Amino acid sequence: MRHKGWYVAWLLFWSGLSPAGELTLAVEPFLTPRSLVAAFQPLRDSLSEQINQPVVLVTAKNYEEYLNRLLRGEFDLAIVGPHSGLMVVERAGYIPLLRAAGGLKAVLLVRRDASIQTPRDLVGQTVSFPHAMTITAMLGQELLEQAGLEDVRDLTLRYNEFQNTAAMMLLRKEVAAALVSDLALLPMSDEIKQGVRVLASSKQVPPMVLLANKQLDVETRTRIGQAVIHFEMQEAGRDHFLSRIGINFNHPFTDQDRKALLPYVEKLERQREQR
Repeated sequence: MRHKGWYVAWLLFWSGLSPAGELTLAVEPFLTPRSLVAAFQPLRDSLSEQINQPVVLVTAKNYEEYLNRLLRGEFDLAIVGPHSGLMVVERAGYIPLLRAAGGLKAVLLVRRDASIQTPRDLVGQTVSFPHAMTITAMLGQELLEQAGLEDVRDLTLRYNEFQNTAAMMLLRKEVAAALVSDLALLPMSDEIKQGVRVLASSKQVPPMVLLANKQLDVETRTRIGQAVIHFEMQEAGRDHFLSRIGINFNHPFTDQDRKALLPYVEKLERQREQR
């Protein structure tokens, strides 16, 4: 029965289905499913207790499916990358509750023992990237362009659904470099972190955001926001996954954040139109 319960939980996690009366807390699939469960289960548990309502964690099989389901309004709550978040706020009516503190950068990794010293040394090589529509990939493209590199002419990009998969490809010597976000790098295994070094970093943009479906009433949204901030205050200083990756939702989403993200929303919309 225990195994059956875990199997059912995984089905719910992938599908986004939940019994009536439960709230869905959707998490963008930037890491493998097991890593996401480990990361966000404490927040789910605390949120459920604070608002006195069952909350179920859900995700999607990949970034593109996750974004499409957000745009259809399928989730009650969503943790999502910043440019995707702004898109669904403007196109699907989601309400921004909070954003994480600090910022997000893309970091270009190479193996610690590699002779590569600058991005220009990657000419003719293969680099692993996260999904092309993620803001990490967009920041990575900018980083390469600033180094005078073009992905078609100078190197080959291999896109992955999960950022820790991209890093493992580097350790397995399947690629010469890997691009991940600085936040995604922090909780990766010691094997990965000790085996790589940062070759270059992108500029910083606003980090992940927490959104609420417009169908939730103001009172419920307020209680959820207060519950999340309570969780952050209770967990301050504790060594858990979310604190290690700096995802502490305790800041409002501002007009300044919106202005910084608009160019990436436009890129995302162009990419969607081309598919």
